[in-house]
Amino acid sequence: MTEQTPDRAERDRRRPKEYYEDEVDFEAVFSIIRQNTWKILGISLGVGVLTFLFLLAWPNLYRSKAVIMPVEDDNKQSVALGALASLGLSIGGPAKVEDLEVLFQSDDLTVRVFTRHDHWATLLGDSYDPVSKKVEPDFFSFLSSGRKEPGPPDDWDAILAAEDSKSVSTDRKTGSLIISFDSTSPEESAAILTEYLDEAKSRLQEEAFTRAAKNKKFIEEQIAKTIDPLTRDRLYTLLGQEVEREMMARNREQFGFRIIDAPRVPGRKDSPARGWITLITTFLSCFMIAMFYLLINRKKILGMGR
Repeated sequence: MTEQTPDRAERDRRRPKEYYEDEVDFEAVFSIIRQNTWKILGISLGVGVLTFLFLLAWPNLYRSKAVIMPVEDDNKQSVALGALASLGLSIGGPAKVEDLEVLFQSDDLTVRVFTRHDHWATLLGDSYDPVSKKVEPDFFSFLSSGRKEPGPPDDWDAILAAEDSKSVSTDRKTGSLIISFDSTSPEESAAILTEYLDEAKSRLQEEAFTRAAKNKKFIEEQIAKTIDPLTRDRLYTLLGQEVEREMMARNREQFGFRIIDAPRVPGRKDSPARGWITLITTFLSCFMIAMFYLLINRKKILGMGR
């Protein structure tokens, strides 16, 4: 023990006992760490090895990504179109990036993709039997849906399974939309994402055709009822514009959105990052084990043994 001067010894004698309970002896801290260094390192390395072995059981996930942008409409809305909107009809228009974001996040689009294209084996994994084309219920599916017997996959199977695999984000600076899809197969990731883009185009086209058909029918009814030649000319202008919009909607490549980066087959896995996770877990366990040894020796650290 370090020899104290008479003045310091006298001050220590006069100090109350509670003073020592708040004083941390850093020499004791380093001493405890040195005494248990091999135990701390051994246990933390063991935790790291177990973590790595556990992560080996996780399948590799491959991410395919696509970047799209809405198609800009060079034709400004005319006074005639404004008049059509004042009649309560939907005039349509170019899709905005916010509209595309909502579309790609919708459950309906996910259902379209997986009910029209057979990717259940990739989406549902071992719970799906490709021979019988049925889903074998497990404990978690029983808790979430109450399913007890094997059955064909339904809409909710697609929605729940794709919820963690699909990602949609917007780059406000460039006005672009980034869509990605993760799966255990690099080829399937690219194929599924391609079908998301195709089905989104199809849905936008269907909505445009339906809207144009309703508007044309309404305008034709108004033309049949109208006698005034100026009003009839105006309605014929509206009808021509609806026919033009319907024709433009048939140009699939330039309708709704344009693809900046098409989906590609990923060349390497995206997750899990086994090395980083193992390293972080090892360091955290090392810190926690060291804190444990300091905690059980807290009386020495706080000088309560004096």
